[in-house]
Amino acid sequence: MRCLIVLLLFCAFTSRALQAEVKIEGVVNSASFEPGLPAGGSLATVFVSGFSEFELKPGTYIAEGTILPFSLAGREIIVNGASAPILAVIVSRLGLQINFQVPLERNASLAGALGASAGALAVAGVVLTPLPRLSPVGDFFADANGFAIARHASDNSPVSLDNPARPGETIHAYANDFFAVWPPPPIGSAVPEQPQFLRLPIGQSIIRDSGDLYLQEYPKLNLKGQSFTNTPALDIKFAGLAPGKIGVELITFVVPANQQPGDWALFFNLGSCPDGRGAACYVFGRSSPYVKIPVR
Repeated sequence: MRCLIVLLLFCAFTSRALQAEVKIEGVVNSASFEPGLPAGGSLATVFVSGFSEFELKPGTYIAEGTILPFSLAGREIIVNGASAPILAVIVSRLGLQINFQVPLERNASLAGALGASAGALAVAGVVLTPLPRLSPVGDFFADANGFAIARHASDNSPVSLDNPARPGETIHAYANDFFAVWPPPPIGSAVPEQPQFLRLPIGQSIIRDSGDLYLQEYPKLNLKGQSFTNTPALDIKFAGLAPGKIGVELITFVVPANQQPGDWALFFNLGSCPDGRGAACYVFGRSSPYVKIPVR
């Protein structure tokens, strides 16, 4: 009996010790792993260390069906008191990687496009507060070589080095957390075909403004370290949520008819004046991480 009591006390102590080691290592944008917790409706990834390797077998646990669960592989995520739908839990000896859709309650903790105030994120009882700031701008989805996840509008085939974009062609690109939409995005379920969830006009959202879209060399910096561009903005045909997907943005644009062959940088730019209206326009200029589009 005495041995049993000692064993139980040892197990309880060990359990508390393991739990005390659990730590949220970081929260990032799921498209590019840029640090920061995206706005509500977008996709995020959290990294957690300190779990016992015996709690879950190593592997990838993926949500099934058209409605995302709020618990997957025994893990839950709470943002500002609201449960977050989970897409996948990846288990390794280094810890957990959890991909999830940020609930709209996240937006209540945003003090503006670039800041964060009160709020907390919790994973398995471990609380991270205050919430991480938004990254300055969103991110495009890209492959391991930095090429955008994009499709030809004409036949929906992937854009690739073997199937590049053409001058004058319309292209679909996929992104995360560039802009707010109206109506508010669905949480935990795929975007329906109708109504379209369209980007709010620039200046009408305190959550996220995406600026203008460019396809060119990576933007240069002026003497103040602010970014600027040297070509006209792209013609955007559609900017909103991608039908049939969860939390993914769709940007449809036209490649300029005079675009020269090459692997060009695709990015959003905020706060600059590419049309030459003067240095006064270069205020808080910043660009999204660029991805490449092959044009031939």
